[in-house]
Amino acid sequence: MAQVSDLPEELIETILTHTTTDVVNLYNYGNVCRPWRSVVDKLLASSPPHLLVHEEGNDIRLLNIFTGDSWVCKIPDFKTGDGQPLRFPRIYSRHGWLAIKFTHYIFLYNPLSRARIRLPFRLPDHWQREIKFVLPSKQTNPAPSPIALVIGKKIMFWKSGDEEWTRLVDIPFGKIRLVDIISYKGGFCAIDYLGNVAQFEFNPLPRATKIPTAGIGVAFLSLSSIKCLVESLSADLLMVCRSWEGFFTVFKLDWETMVWGEITSLGDEAIFIAGGESVCVRAGESTVYKQNCIYFRDRQSRADNSEQSREDFRVYDMANKTIHRFSHHFPRGFERYSWFCLTT
Repeated sequence: MAQVSDLPEELIETILTHTTTDVVNLYNYGNVCRPWRSVVDKLLASSPPHLLVHEEGNDIRLLNIFTGDSWVCKIPDFKTGDGQPLRFPRIYSRHGWLAIKFTHYIFLYNPLSRARIRLPFRLPDHWQREIKFVLPSKQTNPAPSPIALVIGKKIMFWKSGDEEWTRLVDIPFGKIRLVDIISYKGGFCAIDYLGNVAQFEFNPLPRATKIPTAGIGVAFLSLSSIKCLVESLSADLLMVCRSWEGFFTVFKLDWETMVWGEITSLGDEAIFIAGGESVCVRAGESTVYKQNCIYFRDRQSRADNSEQSREDFRVYDMANKTIHRFSHHFPRGFERYSWFCLTT
């Protein structure tokens, strides 16, 4: 009898495609043997980012916005150093990891590999505010490192082996609020409301360098309801702006002239935006999602706060500048969405 490792890749792909739609199980099939891992990596690479929703307790749900299918994943219980259970977490997602925040504690958890990492605890009181986690796009073992944490105007960093967070004292933007920060080329890049760029380095200590830019007017930026940074698959730094009317404009930074220039096409790539996070994926060969499109959340509130209030997901086609709504609706009450990118 033939061993499972001897099966041709075409047959393995057929078996996996027809026997499982659960992305967590699909990931685990990659542990069978090396040929299966190769096929699983291929299938995950062609899968769209899934929408991660924290429901109640220790349940998170991964939603496929194209099919409406969903899968529930259990988060393990987390405890303090003296064994007391931690409750009421806030969950954030980035590059396949979950950042799970409690009142004064924070953990990293990978729902696919089930790896868990405890980060420095006893964070300051302003930890209760809305925060943004930034993890490196290229993973390191056992923990993603370095990590950036933004709380209001405060920026803190952590590297593997550190016993506490390092706060960046010299903020490059001064009193101008940071708009977005992403992992970029081994470090981090941020922008302010004027479109200026700051690059962050970590040797020997965290420091930032502000780089003035041109090409985008202040008036245009002030009239944009969404402004976020995206690293393209070719390592270009993009800024995606959405007007209050709903249309998108995408700019690419020319690092030689430091000028933001508008681009009208994403090529064979697509961008997914939700929950203050962005993901860029290859879409040229996909039969599920389209290239040169931006997929985004559109919150539709109702004055009566009725059950008909919905979170709509829409797609903006950059080629013809049209917006279409998905047929699958998601119930009201989920305040935070983020994209869970199925990397291995």
